[in-house]
Amino acid sequence: MKESGKKWLRLALTLMLSVSLAVPAALPAYATSKAEIEEEISSLESEQAELEAKLAELKNNKKDTESYIAELDAQIQEYVKKLEDISKKITETEGKIALTESNLVQAKKDEAVQYDALKARIKAMYEAGDETYIEMLFSSGDLKRLLNDSEYISKINQYDHELLTKLQEIRDQIAAYEEELKAQKAEQEQQKADFETEKESVETIAAQKQEELSSIGANINDVNEDIEATVSEIEQSNAILAEIVAQERAAAEEAARRQAEAEEAARRQAEAAQSYDDSSSSGDNSYSEPEPEESYYEEPSYSEPEPVYSSTGMIWPTSASYISSYFGYRISPTYGASTYHEGLDIAGSTGDPIWAAAGGTVTAAGDGGGMGNYVTISHGNGVSTVYMHCSALYVSAGQYVSQGETIAAMGSTGISTGPHLHFSVVVGGTYVDPLGYVSP
Repeated sequence: MKESGKKWLRLALTLMLSVSLAVPAALPAYATSKAEIEEEISSLESEQAELEAKLAELKNNKKDTESYIAELDAQIQEYVKKLEDISKKITETEGKIALTESNLVQAKKDEAVQYDALKARIKAMYEAGDETYIEMLFSSGDLKRLLNDSEYISKINQYDHELLTKLQEIRDQIAAYEEELKAQKAEQEQQKADFETEKESVETIAAQKQEELSSIGANINDVNEDIEATVSEIEQSNAILAEIVAQERAAAEEAARRQAEAEEAARRQAEAAQSYDDSSSSGDNSYSEPEPEESYYEEPSYSEPEPVYSSTGMIWPTSASYISSYFGYRISPTYGASTYHEGLDIAGSTGDPIWAAAGGTVTAAGDGGGMGNYVTISHGNGVSTVYMHCSALYVSAGQYVSQGETIAAMGSTGISTGPHLHFSVVVGGTYVDPLGYVSP
């Protein structure tokens, strides 16, 4: 937020201005204050430009951060999908393991049934009288030894032997598959844990960036407030400056009026003295009281303007006649517009014709940035006229135009608040008040 020092300065200058307005003789006392106001306006405009640049930078940072957060959100969504997929695979693997365990239990049962059937058959053989089989049964420590013993293998039915061997192979395959599934599940669970870790890491970065984005947003609000405060200060300073300029102008006009009255009084007194001398020399010594002096100053009268030729030979440059902004100091009507106006703003409608105030050669015609579409005409002897903010141009550089020729159409291009013609007169490279050359 801004310091209040400048506000105190404006308050002091305003008080000084109030005193000087009440006492015209005090006019020179605030000349330095006027310079200070102009310097303050320049400083505030520079400060505003810096704030605008800072605001643009913050907006770029905000845009970059929002883009990065969007990328992080996309990564998070990708990890969420991966976790869903791996969780689904783990569930499928767990189902396969459960089924495999069930199959393994059944395979062991089938093997046991077959083994019991084989023992029963051997027992039957024994009961039938073949003692060799019972001895084999009691001498075998386990099933594999029974099957692999070459001394007894030939006495077992070949079909029973193959069936039992196949059941054992199935049991072993199921057990191996179960171990493979368990290893696969462990790998999937590790992968899931890795995904969760990576997802949490990205979420942490996204949260940090979200905080950073909130901070940037707060900074943007602060800068906007500073810009608004600066613009308000500029407007207030321009208002003070306009009052100072108005007072200077009024004081100068008053001084000029008094000087003119004094000169007129001196002239009439000289004429009266001359008349007396003439009458004395002719022998007429009579003296008559001179008629009372009439005041030199008369209130100006205004009538509806019509385009006419001025004493300078220039004509009013457009069909519109309302002057919305005069030559000299003024309050800037919009950001980027000058506080010292180097011409007249003549308000009208878009498309109103613009005429050459005098004949001459077009030295420039085109887009002038803040001037918008403009035309400059050289009339010779160091005199030029400028026509700005046009909606259309009908002439080009190097072309000779006659007085009254339509050279453009009124518009609101460049730095402008509405349709108007900015008309300037330049003499010897210096902008002068156009009302000294044209009148509506």
